[in-house]
Amino acid sequence: MRSRKTVILGAVAAVALASSLVYAASGMNEEQNDAAALAQAKISLVQAIAAAEQHVGGKAASAQLEDENGRLVYGVEVIRDGTASDVKVDIAEGKVLSVQSDANEHEGVDEREGRADR
Repeated sequence: MRSRKTVILGAVAAVALASSLVYAASGMNEEQNDAAALAQAKISLVQAIAAAEQHVGGKAASAQLEDENGRLVYGVEVIRDGTASDVKVDIAEGKVLSVQSDANEHEGVDEREGRADR
């Protein structure tokens, strides 16, 4: 009877270990995919910051790589006149895709022409 409990506990432990390994591997695949996409980027984070600052007319407070609906973009927080704006910049072309201020005002960008809709 005791050996049966030991076998069952061993099986449960093996399943738990296998599940955690699969979960860890899936996370590494996402990181590897992000790294591969970033390696294909045509612009650097520094260039994305410059584009965002120029577009908004302010200074960057933070910047990072973000997943925006399955698409990698640079997310740059730009401060102008005390208002923060979240600027999304395309990693492939360096175009500003969108600007959203903390006041929930949304400024769309026509990606084909690179013009802001105002």
